[in-house]
Amino acid sequence: MPHPRLPNRLAACAAKHRPWCLAFGGSGTTAFAIACEWPAFQSSPLAATANVAVTLAFILTAIILTAIMLNGEESLGSVTGALALGGALWALSWTAAWVDGPSALVSSFAYSHFWICVGWGVLRYPTGRLRDNRERALLAAAVLVVPVANLALIGISRPQWFGYPPGADLWWYGSPIDHGTYNLIVGVLDGLTLLLAGLFLLVVWDRLRQYSELDRRIFQPVALAVLVAFLLAAAVNIVANSPNSATIGPEFTAVSLLLLTIPVAFATAVLRRVFVRARIAQLLATLPSPPTVRAVRMALRTALHDDSADILVWMPEQERHSDADGLTRTPPPADAADLIMKVWTSTGAPLAVITAAPAMRRNSDLVTAAVQASALALENARLHTIVAAQLKAVHASRARLVEASLHERKRLERDLHDGAQQRLLALATRLGLARTKATDPDTISAIEAAREDLRYALADLRSLARGIHPAVLSQGGLRPALEVVTAALPVRVELDVTADRFDAVLETGAYYTICEALTNTVKHAGATRAMVTVRNLGAEVQIDVADDGKGGAVEVDNGGLAGLADRVRALGGALVIASPSGGGTRLTANIPC
Repeated sequence: MPHPRLPNRLAACAAKHRPWCLAFGGSGTTAFAIACEWPAFQSSPLAATANVAVTLAFILTAIILTAIMLNGEESLGSVTGALALGGALWALSWTAAWVDGPSALVSSFAYSHFWICVGWGVLRYPTGRLRDNRERALLAAAVLVVPVANLALIGISRPQWFGYPPGADLWWYGSPIDHGTYNLIVGVLDGLTLLLAGLFLLVVWDRLRQYSELDRRIFQPVALAVLVAFLLAAAVNIVANSPNSATIGPEFTAVSLLLLTIPVAFATAVLRRVFVRARIAQLLATLPSPPTVRAVRMALRTALHDDSADILVWMPEQERHSDADGLTRTPPPADAADLIMKVWTSTGAPLAVITAAPAMRRNSDLVTAAVQASALALENARLHTIVAAQLKAVHASRARLVEASLHERKRLERDLHDGAQQRLLALATRLGLARTKATDPDTISAIEAAREDLRYALADLRSLARGIHPAVLSQGGLRPALEVVTAALPVRVELDVTADRFDAVLETGAYYTICEALTNTVKHAGATRAMVTVRNLGAEVQIDVADDGKGGAVEVDNGGLAGLADRVRALGGALVIASPSGGGTRLTANIPC
């Protein structure tokens, strides 16, 4: 049979003047369908009305789908042509109700070709072509078994064998054969028809299994409606062959009602595509603020039902593509099997490359809609990624400075201990020897004075060394080091400090943070009591320094609290200050381990 495709000009006219086409097409189709089976309205009005509804549904659905065909779905041309031709053939099938002249030939030709036409359209949906030689062979076999064999049967039979009443003035051709042989041929053809229906079922099931999730969701209603209708029609064909009188049996009424689900299924498939577009916009509208590339990718995958979809963002500063996890990725070549789409910023600069599964090529319009909807979110996500990377670099730089400062403190403490302190101790030993040998009172007095000054110098040097980096901190941890500090303070300090050991940089930073906080308490708070708490929360260390002073402390530029906040931020943490007037001061720092 000829390829059922609507001409492009006709499709363009239907899309441009859709309301008028629907109005005239609907009224013309209704009049045509009623005229084809007018005698049936007297004996079977309900069944005849159902047949008119089937014809009308097929034609109107074809008109509606033409607009979609012109909006990028050119593959629907076969489907719209099949639906339009199928609707006309279904109406012509019921010319058998006239039981006169060429009505039997027209009805038999139209009824047998109707099923081939519908099968053709379904097999070409949604790609616009048959997939392989297996489907081509199935369609060719169906043409031979259904319309060709049916037309051949007319040439070797009588009208009465088709169920027409004796004496009817019908056009017929050929010469009849033996009735028994005829029944044998009909039995074989009925068996082949059932076999073809089963093979069609397997082909559609295999399609559903191999389709992407999005294609499966769109194709499912069409497949289900056609399969049920085909199986029922094959069964009816064995019982009643084809329409042959003005009285429409209940089996044909059941087939008509089921056929109504086919255009409804195609309309449902189109609506599902519309819903996918709406879902894309909805998901992208609910992205977090600021959006992230990972969130945009998740929304894209969810909307397209494609877990392989990926976004490779162009990072202009590094001149590389980065995926949602921040890893450097090279986009697939242009000739790759995957669907590849480039995204540009509002100024025309490269923004990202979006890849999807090869099956998404059939739904490139949906991917394009998703790309257009996500462009702004992707641009914001890239800016957020760049700022986050810069912030991460700043944090890393701060951490390196803190670590370098710690190493420098340790070096100074070691140099003072191993260098200047050892020389001063050696000098003290020499002064002691000189004291034992001296006999002059004035000399002895001078040596004693020098030894006393030397003891003070050693004490100051040791204090300086402890201030630079206390050895007890490295050896015993935070609690022993803080016990040494608080023992010399004029304010009573309670310690609730974990005995856990931490990274040297973290311990040192925590130690000096607490020391500076206690210094502020002694100098400015007017407190009588302070409480220091250090907890290990697993992912972070929480430091809490509270006093019962006058409160009212605020962070000012270049002030002590600003320095504390900078120290904590340098470690990647955050400082919270609570100091109501008259209610004491509480400093809480959370530093990541």
